[in-house]
Amino acid sequence: MYSSRFYNIDQIIKDYSKQKSDTICLIFENLDTNFSEQLTYKEFDNYISKASNYLKSKNISAKSKILISIPNSLVFLIFLFACFRTGIVCVTVNPNLTDRELAYQYKKSDSIFLISISDKSNITSSNLVINSDSLSDLNNLLSEQSTIYSGNLVDPDMEATILFTSGTTNLPKGVISTNYSYLNKINNVSKHLKMTDKDRHYLTLPIFHTNGQYSLLAVLSVGGSAVITSRFSTSKYFEIAKKFDVTLSTLFASTIRMLLLSKNTLFDKNNKLRLIMFAQSVSEAELIQWDKKFGINLIQIYGMSETTGMISANPLNQSKNMSMGKILPLYKYKILNFDGQTSKAYENGELLIQGESGITFMKGYINDNKSTNSTIVNNFLHTGDIVYEDDEGYIFFVDRINDVIKRSGENISTIEIENIIINHPDVRDVSVVGIPDKIMDYKIIAYIILNNTNIDLNNLKDFCKMNLVSYKVPEQFIIVDKFPTTPVGKIQKYKLKKEQQ
Repeated sequence: MYSSRFYNIDQIIKDYSKQKSDTICLIFENLDTNFSEQLTYKEFDNYISKASNYLKSKNISAKSKILISIPNSLVFLIFLFACFRTGIVCVTVNPNLTDRELAYQYKKSDSIFLISISDKSNITSSNLVINSDSLSDLNNLLSEQSTIYSGNLVDPDMEATILFTSGTTNLPKGVISTNYSYLNKINNVSKHLKMTDKDRHYLTLPIFHTNGQYSLLAVLSVGGSAVITSRFSTSKYFEIAKKFDVTLSTLFASTIRMLLLSKNTLFDKNNKLRLIMFAQSVSEAELIQWDKKFGINLIQIYGMSETTGMISANPLNQSKNMSMGKILPLYKYKILNFDGQTSKAYENGELLIQGESGITFMKGYINDNKSTNSTIVNNFLHTGDIVYEDDEGYIFFVDRINDVIKRSGENISTIEIENIIINHPDVRDVSVVGIPDKIMDYKIIAYIILNNTNIDLNNLKDFCKMNLVSYKVPEQFIIVDKFPTTPVGKIQKYKLKKEQQ
């Protein structure tokens, strides 16, 4: 089921560094300082070799795992691709994680080295602190390293990355993806989106994110270029797109809404954007408003970390509003209803993807055989998503099976948040739910039962901020006397949600 012309991920850069040596490969702009950097394929290749030799000098060998916790930057990408070249497994994480969250992911992934922008010696003594705002620090670090790397060729079935995602368990799970799974994905995506070497893809999503990585690799695999910014900005989105002749981009439903509502967005109709992909759903009214205001083709896509990114998309010129599109040709699938039988057209059921671990989808969860074996069963990956299929093969998302809030592209475990809040001395019990929100997809509400009725809710919010990354912190805390429960004592969260609707 292997479909790529490339032997491994690294071959993409090696090939184009010879074929398109002077072609711009990467463009980075810091939106806060207006500082820009760019690299040709040849320059990028040289940096990758230098970084590979640096990691080798630290006695980090193939199949070892290192964790990278730095923001979007060329430095991030150089070390990511150095891992691809050496066979080191790269654990990419949100750089805004708290030390508690970072320490967990470092240990869970069996990492032996940490690259970050601030001192993390409290987590590990084996670390590199580097300023990721520009290449200047990296140039000093790599000044004595050779541009020639003589290591062994990386086999395509070798593990490439570990990305953490949240589920119904109390802690995130680390998704293992191989070279094969990436190459199959980017080959499928680039064909569906009709990518060419003339395309420039504006990656608005973080590069530690699955979507950011496969989007990057897809455009590079055809000899195109990627535009990366330090953060997403509604006011500068179209400005960046025009400045760098962007042809492709990816957004979330929340960022689409932000662009629609923004009064500071500088939109020039004379841009080169031919297509914008977006994840999650937007309303019919919002799609109409977008077409009137911007007139740029929008297509909805669907994917997850476990599938190494996108597995369905609307056709470029035949989108069906509110659908996730059609499953891409690489994949076989089925939808099982709640009786375990194949669903009929328009009947709700769980989406299952058929394939082979490490090729079609993830290899598994790091150090979590129980979750792996319950997710991949008889060569089917259980997505945990409830969908239905119409009579034309279009897939429509209905809900998540598991208790997860999907917010601005991030899967947030309510149980993880609950396990933090319950540690507050004034809290006796807690239940966290997600309520639909026009901008952020969902807002997080924590219902709490108190030991002390005089609690300062601002203090509770600060407590959460100390232990959780910002997007996991509840927007609202509601004090209640009791929770609605089933006869056996399980909290009925759907009743809590109804109170807010």
